[in-house]
Amino acid sequence: MSRPTFPTSLPRRSWLHATLAALLLCSSVFAQQPPAPTGFYDGAPYLGEVRDTYVYGEVWQRPGLSARDRSMITVAVNQALYATNELRLHIGRALDNGVTQAEISEIIAHTLWYSGFPTGVNAARVAAEVFAERGLPASPPGASDRQPPVDPELEFPGAFPQTPYLRDLLNQVVYAETWKREELSPRDRSMITVAVGTALYASSEVRYHVGRALDNGVTQEEIAEIITHVTFYAGFPTGVNAARVVAEVYEARGLPMADGRFPAAPYLDELIDGLVYGETWTRAGLSPRERSLATIAVTLANYQTDQLRVHLNRGLDNGLTTQEIAELIAHATLYSGFPTGVNASMTFVEVLQARGMALPE
Repeated sequence: MSRPTFPTSLPRRSWLHATLAALLLCSSVFAQQPPAPTGFYDGAPYLGEVRDTYVYGEVWQRPGLSARDRSMITVAVNQALYATNELRLHIGRALDNGVTQAEISEIIAHTLWYSGFPTGVNAARVAAEVFAERGLPASPPGASDRQPPVDPELEFPGAFPQTPYLRDLLNQVVYAETWKREELSPRDRSMITVAVGTALYASSEVRYHVGRALDNGVTQEEIAEIITHVTFYAGFPTGVNAARVVAEVYEARGLPMADGRFPAAPYLDELIDGLVYGETWTRAGLSPRERSLATIAVTLANYQTDQLRVHLNRGLDNGLTTQEIAELIAHATLYSGFPTGVNASMTFVEVLQARGMALPE
């Protein structure tokens, strides 16, 4: 943040008032913007600039969600992504933002149903380390033991007939038990679940849980902020996908939406035009061709088909040959797995056919 300057023609009293106001503003922003951990951005200085300018200087300051809400969804998303270093940082930040130990414990337990048990085990270990460093009790005060419901009302009695045990877990544990626990409100749980579904590119889960979130009192503005916030922790393709899915839900419910490419998350439009394409893609460190190579590889590896299709087209426009893209798909597959490579190959065929181009040899 640049140091504020003031015109010398101001009367002394006005100048003092302006100075005090600016100092208060700066102190408020810096209170919300913790210094970057030592060494985190030494290998990628521009990433540090994005962190300070956009993530903490802008997104964390937006009024659509409270600091507590942002901390809750950030902990959940970093757990889901197994992002241990960020998770450690944000569990501490969550405590500073008023999230209790019991709530952090419950976020971990809730999130593991949507991101897998190993993510919960890792998050529990990290939380224990943070609690110990702060001299907090190992067992969070207010956290309750498991209390299985007796003869619960089943939310999805006909779900998964081919996998009865999965049906029982869904009905009797996830919804009849976990969602009913009092450590987090239904609103909190909905926000967390939408955030995790967004981060994991889980379109079906986002579709269902956005509707549930609306029923649990989460507003459209808050959902838009969740999508935008998660984008910085899980990547822009996840935000673009979630915005598209959420817009479909709103349309089905007859809810109003803004204009633009992403009516369910309008600020995402500004960020993509400004930060992504207007700033990052135009930097001199890599050519557009090289940036296309990197973006295709990442969207391929993450099985992000819609964004992969966009960037296959962009790569061709940026000078990549069909043979180079075919080679990239084969190379990346060895690092991300054959399912991602097969999906990329099929998507590339669709792109080439739509453009009337020959398939690679």
